[in-house]
Amino acid sequence: MSEAKTLDVAAAYDVWAPSYDRYDNPMVYAAGHALSHMPVLVAQKTCLEFGCGTGRNLAALAARGVSNLIGFDFSSAMLAEARKRDGDWTLFQADMNEAIPLPDQSVDFILFSLTLEHVADLVPPLQEARRLLRTGGVIKIVEIHPFLSLNDISAHFKTADGEEVTMPAFAHPFQDWLEAFDQASLRVADLKEWQARDFGTKAPAKILRRGPDWPWVVDWTLSPA
Repeated sequence: MSEAKTLDVAAAYDVWAPSYDRYDNPMVYAAGHALSHMPVLVAQKTCLEFGCGTGRNLAALAARGVSNLIGFDFSSAMLAEARKRDGDWTLFQADMNEAIPLPDQSVDFILFSLTLEHVADLVPPLQEARRLLRTGGVIKIVEIHPFLSLNDISAHFKTADGEEVTMPAFAHPFQDWLEAFDQASLRVADLKEWQARDFGTKAPAKILRRGPDWPWVVDWTLSPA
């Protein structure tokens, strides 16, 4: 068996972008399921996704009545796929480790979905999210469960010719998350650890075969401290 090719994050997602939405990825399914069960009301709100990828989450938010959708990503190819979904969305290329070119307190709802595993230091993107959040706003994080990331499970995929591609990823235990939230002046309003049993019997086989107690994603809801 050949060794996996490791690319930087942007390059890896550039390669993955054309097939990303068709790829059999249980983690993406789990994150999407969690988002679909989100109780936060977003109708007529301005929403921003950090690492919006192909725009699949933006489309889900649009279906819930969001009035203004904004997204950015490190990968130009992922953004190209997102632009195919809706030309009215505000999309731009940016690195979540750096300052985001948007005004203070300009959005009502911020989403991170399967993106923070690629960030070594959680504090800078969370501080930026806090800066951008309006009074009464909410930040939602859906991320690979620490139990998995600490066991070397992270984003990867196979190309059409069968070559496995990996990219930099960082395991964050719960303590890292809590310390980062504190430094970014955020508090945990809600937390759910999504296990296989929570997805129902119609979930993909890749999820169910791990057993009902297997954790897939952690789902944080945050508000300003």
